[in-house]
Amino acid sequence: MLSLFLLFSYHPEYAAVMTVEKLSISLEEPLVAFLGDYQTTHAVRSKSEVIARAVRLLREKELESQYAAATEEWQASGEAEVWDAVVGDGLGSDASR
Repeated sequence: MLSLFLLFSYHPEYAAVMTVEKLSISLEEPLVAFLGDYQTTHAVRSKSEVIARAVRLLREKELESQYAAATEEWQASGEAEVWDAVVGDGLGSDASR
């Protein structure tokens, strides 16, 4: 195992200034090698940014699962049928009258 110190910092895709926190993580050597290869291949500034990208992807995946569960719950509740019955109200061809 190799230890890798990370510093999460501001990323241009986010408009707000982000606070940073320094972490220490331990990774197996093949993962550290992958980080370096990914950093080089994708012209990423640092290994910390590679880790930040990976964490963002994990967060997005988690949110996808949560949204899917919420949608299933909503559809099972019968509220989806009510919504479908009124979703077009006022949007027909006579809506401008």
